[in-house]
Amino acid sequence: MTESNHNNKSRIDEYIENNDCQINESVPVIIKGEKKNLSVYRLPIDLLYYNIRNGRFAAEYRNEIKKEGGVLIPEEKEDAKKIQNLLWNLSINESKLTYQDIQERGQWKAGIITEDGYVIDGNRRMSILSKLFDDTSNDEFKFIKVGRLNANVEDKDLWKLEAGIQLGKEEIVRYGAMNELLKLEEAKSIGISNDEIAKTLYGFDDVNEIKLKLDRLELIKKYLIFLNDVDNFKKAEDKVEHFKEFQKIIKIANDVQLDPDTKIAIRKAVFCLIKQNIQHMELRKIGKMIKRELDQALEYIISLSEDCDGVQTTSTLNEDEDDVDIINSKLIAAKDILEADVNKDQIGELLRRAALNLDTIDYQNHDLENPRLKEIIQKILDHMKKLEKFGE
Repeated sequence: MTESNHNNKSRIDEYIENNDCQINESVPVIIKGEKKNLSVYRLPIDLLYYNIRNGRFAAEYRNEIKKEGGVLIPEEKEDAKKIQNLLWNLSINESKLTYQDIQERGQWKAGIITEDGYVIDGNRRMSILSKLFDDTSNDEFKFIKVGRLNANVEDKDLWKLEAGIQLGKEEIVRYGAMNELLKLEEAKSIGISNDEIAKTLYGFDDVNEIKLKLDRLELIKKYLIFLNDVDNFKKAEDKVEHFKEFQKIIKIANDVQLDPDTKIAIRKAVFCLIKQNIQHMELRKIGKMIKRELDQALEYIISLSEDCDGVQTTSTLNEDEDDVDIINSKLIAAKDILEADVNKDQIGELLRRAALNLDTIDYQNHDLENPRLKEIIQKILDHMKKLEKFGE
């Protein structure tokens, strides 16, 4: 949308001039720091185009163009239909509710368009109006109410306008964490500073949260490279909280001055665990292992990454099941070491758990003859000898 679509601007100008379409409403916006009220028009949807830069469906759009092998062109009807379907599928339940509401009450909230007809706010509403017309053939749904921006709006101002509407605190949950990150990246790509982003979204100059989120997106990109699925942000859509926890692990590793090779190994291990759908809160335990310098626990964590290659999910029911079991067992072992260290001053609790675990062993089980267990059994016997004097 950097270059104006002059032909479409002329079409809209002509329609407004020849039709009584201005209505007694206005839309307040802030452009270049000044508050303005946009006049609202009831325009045919055929004169307008979806905004493919709309952050509300950024991850979905990138996935779609990867599948299609090229960008979608909103000016072409076939591609516009694909964008309409993307918007509907963002949240089908919410789309159905809005569909029913507009069908019963009509459109009550005006959108915002550029002077040449690209929708800045109201893409989903336009998609639902189009679907209503397709379903009912009611000409009422061929139109949408929009406030129209003037010619002096630059890309930076358009971003601030859209982000200010769609990334507000009340909207962020509906917007989606991944799409929020991609919208922030877009701001950087058109030269908006972290200071400006923070002011637009939060109203103050604290840029720390912006930097953290942009760094989080870079981690996600590295994760997608690890998956060999670059730019498929849908793969990480429900894992943004995992990378938030991973950032805390990285900070702890930097604070204790962990060596670079170990950091890289831990990163691959964390990627492996995220791939295996670990709960994001479980990742905090890795940070605790690093802070407590539990080398044996970290060895388990680092080594499990070697078993991750080729394993897709924890629900894989194929020849990779053994690899998944190994990953899970190593994770459990590492967490056991952490728990023992956390409770090392609780002697009674440690003894109680040790006794409970030993009580559950079936001494007829042939697994006890496994050579790999001999070292563990010997450790237990050594501890038994040390405890004998306290049991007398």
